[in-house]
Amino acid sequence: MGPEIQQPSDSTSDQLKYLDRQTVQWLERKPSVKTEATKQPKLAPTWADLTRTRTSRIRLAPKTKLSKWALHAFPSERLCQLAQPRPHATGWQPELPLPTPVSKASLTAVASPRICKLAQPRMRCPEPETNNKSEPRPMTHLTSIHLSMLAIPRAEHPLYQRHRSACWPVSISARNYIPSKRLLELSCPKIRKDVYDGYDPFVVSHAALCTNPSPRTLQLSVPLPRKCTPKVSRHYM
Repeated sequence: MGPEIQQPSDSTSDQLKYLDRQTVQWLERKPSVKTEATKQPKLAPTWADLTRTRTSRIRLAPKTKLSKWALHAFPSERLCQLAQPRPHATGWQPELPLPTPVSKASLTAVASPRICKLAQPRMRCPEPETNNKSEPRPMTHLTSIHLSMLAIPRAEHPLYQRHRSACWPVSISARNYIPSKRLLELSCPKIRKDVYDGYDPFVVSHAALCTNPSPRTLQLSVPLPRKCTPKVSRHYM
């Protein structure tokens, strides 16, 4: 037996003995035992710097030092113009001081009777208690002639017929009437056979075959002129 056939027939080795494997693939030899020093990770200097808390620098002196050139600089005319505060809009008035001072004339003024009447609070009628049954209100005013005429119900039309009652008497002639043969034929329901029972829905009746269409029917059966395209005959050599 050749080696190509002998090698697949050999039993596979027990892979469960490599319990502490660190790779996805199976290893051919047992890995070396790791110590405590190798198990502790070491951070790079950049990562260690990122883990430290940042300390905010607090300014001790709020005043900044000005340079010598800034102290002896002269502003231009445009800069002086922009440094001026914006003037107020026309019609602007400053806010009144609180409390607002009252003039001497207002303190010594005497109110007129009309102003005293308007200063009184409005007297409101007390709301009546709501009851379940609404009490009829007395009519304090007389109805006009036009309102009385509008209150009259509209009369019915002389040719109007009311609904017929569900039960009405049947006449003697209707009871003793004998229907004709044609009437009995029309009163019977139309029986239509199913497709499987020999019914053909495409059969045309003899009356439909012998009928003559009217000119209007012939006109409607013709397609519209805008939808008719003339056929162009092509001759191939």
